Amino acid sequence: MPCDFLVVQAYENIVLARIEKDRLLDISAIAAVSADLVKLTDRYPRISLVLDMEAVSALSSAMLGKLVALHKAVVVVKGRMVLAGVKPSIMPLFTVTKLDKVFSFSPTAQEAILYYRRKPL
Repeated sequence: MPCDFLVVQAYENIVLARIEKDRLLDISAIAAVSADLVKLTDRYPRISLVLDMEAVSALSSAMLGKLVALHKAVVVVKGRMVLAGVKPSIMPLFTVTKLDKVFSFSPTAQEAILYYRRKPL
C-alpha cells in the first residue's frame, strides 16, 4: 500500500520527496515511507534525491535506520541524496549518532534543487 503522506515530484533527473507527517514514530508509518522511498532508486537511475523533512518534528531511531538504508540504496545506483529542512529540534539525533557525517543537509528543498541543477550528475 502506497504511503499517503509522501509526495513525490520529479524534475528532470532530480526527485523531490516531501514527507508530510510531523511524527515518524510508529512502525507502520516508517515501513510505508521507507518502502516508497527505496522504490524511487529503482524508478530513477542515478537519482538526485531531495528528501524534504520540513514537516517532520519527531522521528524514531527506527526511522534513522531506514534513512541510512535509503542512503545506501542511493549510493548503490550511483546517485546522491540530501536531507532538506531538518528542524533544529531533531538535528541533535543526527549529531549524536554521527549521521551528520553521513548525510548531506540543506536548509530548504528549493536550495537543494538549485544546487543539484547547477551540479548535475
